[in-house]
Amino acid sequence: MSAIELLALAQANGVLLLLVDGKLTWEADHEPDADLLTLLAARKPEIIDALNLANTPPQQGWEWLTRLASLLDCAPADLLDRGFVDHHDLAEQHQLHPRFAAKLIRSHPQWCQPIAPSEQQTPEHGESSEPQHAHHTAATASQAWLTARDAFHAHALGGCPHCYPSLGRYCVTGAELRARYDSTAWS
Repeated sequence: MSAIELLALAQANGVLLLLVDGKLTWEADHEPDADLLTLLAARKPEIIDALNLANTPPQQGWEWLTRLASLLDCAPADLLDRGFVDHHDLAEQHQLHPRFAAKLIRSHPQWCQPIAPSEQQTPEHGESSEPQHAHHTAATASQAWLTARDAFHAHALGGCPHCYPSLGRYCVTGAELRARYDSTAWS
């Protein structure tokens, strides 16, 4: 009996064979037949090889992971290391567009986009190692920018039936207000 046939026989008897850290184990809601366990023990190396082969993601899975990492602006290894993707995903999800997985990962509460190595800076002599962030809020904006913003929002979002900001479509007045808003200096 081949390893594949033994896997099918075990499944038919309600026994799930698993590889855990490279070791063969089984789960069942009842004690399996002694004959079945003897057969499984005799063919253990072949069963492990068959399960390893079944768990090895196809090349398309690695390509899918690369495209997914590109959408998330991170390295493929980051997704695997942080547990957002596992080898089962590579085997099962590679036929779907990676944007679906990217959307799901971005919605995860523990997701934060990693900083690319080229963007990481080391402190120079005497510089603080604290991250420097610029916080731009309406409270720190110039009066001209606030006026331009308020005029644009009042027109485009406030009731012009011809402006569709979500589509980037504006009437003549809305387009002028948007251009003024975009070109006005923040401070």
